[in-house]
Amino acid sequence: MGRSSPPPRTLSVQVLLENAAQLFRATVLKCLPLAMLAGLANMLPVLYWQAGGHPMNVFGPHDATYDGLSVGGIVLDLWLVGTLMLRQRAMVQGAPLALRDELVGALRRLPVMLLCWILVVASTMLGLLLLIVPGLFLFVCYLVLLPVVLFDGAGPYAALVRCVQLVRPHWWQYCAAFVIALFLVVIFAFVLILFVSLIEQLLLDSGPAFEAIWAASSIGVAALVMCFLCALVLVLHSAASNSA
Repeated sequence: MGRSSPPPRTLSVQVLLENAAQLFRATVLKCLPLAMLAGLANMLPVLYWQAGGHPMNVFGPHDATYDGLSVGGIVLDLWLVGTLMLRQRAMVQGAPLALRDELVGALRRLPVMLLCWILVVASTMLGLLLLIVPGLFLFVCYLVLLPVVLFDGAGPYAALVRCVQLVRPHWWQYCAAFVIALFLVVIFAFVLILFVSLIEQLLLDSGPAFEAIWAASSIGVAALVMCFLCALVLVLHSAASNSA
């Protein structure tokens, strides 16, 4: 299927992050609506539960509608993130953007993405139970999973094996790049929390106005983070593919 993005000059952590930032800046405006929809899909069960006046508890108990929305949110999220990556790749290659083609392309690979997601969760959890280290190793390897499924045309099991083959020679660089990116995301989220807290104090309450501001801010920040992480994943996949 070709490269997902131009290969970095080297696999150094700095260059990987610089290329990811460059790809993010070049594609964020065209990809932000898809990322916002994906973020909203993730929030569907939470919005439903809170709309019913229930206190939010990640571990339940929840009703059947909440569980159905959770599964549906995961499916929608995978579809939209796959579409987003196809769009980022098209922009890098200078291809014309066609939302319908991108949606259909991601939809065709959605069953494989969903099966891979199930296998990733199961194998990572099993690895974490086995002295933690195997789970951490697999987690970093699976960072390039979606590009492998979308661009390499691999099936569920072959995609997982391909991820390990691609990432294993560069595991430490990829782990460092992801940790640094995650650290930057946490700082960004912390700044947002301080900003929203300031707005809450200015409003002198936490009523509907504050809740609307918080919901909009959360979706917007989640969308920006998703665009950046997708850019990073595409760069990691491209770099590993071109050095294999």
